[in-house]
Amino acid sequence: MLPTAACADGLTSSHVTGNPVMQIRPTSSNDDLAGSINLGPNAGGTVMTVTPQGGSADPNLSSNAGNGVMMVNPTGSATPTTGSNAGGGVMQVQPTGYSTADATSNGATAPDGNTNESDIINKQINLDTVWNNTNVTVDNVNGDVNGQASATANAFQAVTMNNTIVNNNQYASGAAVGSDLTSQITNINGSVNMSNQVACNNADVSTDPAYTVVNSKQQCAVGDPSQATNVFAAQVQNDVNVAGSVAANVYTEDTNAKYNFVNTNQLNQSAVNSTTNVNAYNVGGSVNVSSSAVGNTAQVVHY
Repeated sequence: MLPTAACADGLTSSHVTGNPVMQIRPTSSNDDLAGSINLGPNAGGTVMTVTPQGGSADPNLSSNAGNGVMMVNPTGSATPTTGSNAGGGVMQVQPTGYSTADATSNGATAPDGNTNESDIINKQINLDTVWNNTNVTVDNVNGDVNGQASATANAFQAVTMNNTIVNNNQYASGAAVGSDLTSQITNINGSVNMSNQVACNNADVSTDPAYTVVNSKQQCAVGDPSQATNVFAAQVQNDVNVAGSVAANVYTEDTNAKYNFVNTNQLNQSAVNSTTNVNAYNVGGSVNVSSSAVGNTAQVVHY
């Protein structure tokens, strides 16, 4: 260890000195040894430099210094640093501050330090009318005719391969959320496929991790979530498929996590309405029609 002679500017090694094994800076700023610990240019490798409690200066390796194996600044706000062209500091520690040397300079990590974790917070609020009108007229088509209409106040989807924590909060109000689909389709050599979907709040989570934790809250206070589908189809070679559906709150999840926790809360305060009318003539295949109105629906698939 270097001698602890009284030096007002601290312990220093001048140009081209040997390898100090350990340098220690005293605990009081009023100490005779209150100066910084520094290695001058071209100094050898310091095995350990320490700035104890109360010291304001940093352990430093100046330009062209050797490798600082361990540099510690326990309670000060300053960061252990290495100067330009200095050797690599194998370990640099500043326990109580967040400005550690180059720590998480490319972004914050998860609260538990797990960089393979996705923490997702979603909050959506819709306070106005959401409405869609779709009109389709088709004649003389050699293939299929496909039409899809939809209206949604709040929609959220999370797809991750990481361990995942999701907090979802969705609220919808307003006069109405709805969609009207009207179609006239004739002389089709293929199939006709028409669908109309409406939802106040829709959330979907898909994960492939070790664990998944989801807290979801959905509230629909829309005056009239509704869909109306009117289809006229004639001279269709194959099938006619028509589907109309309305749901106030929808939550779906699929995961193969070893541990899966789901807490979902759904509140519907709205009248939910679905209307589907189909006129089909001269159809070479099948005619399939479905219509549904649902207040709250949740589906979790854990495999």
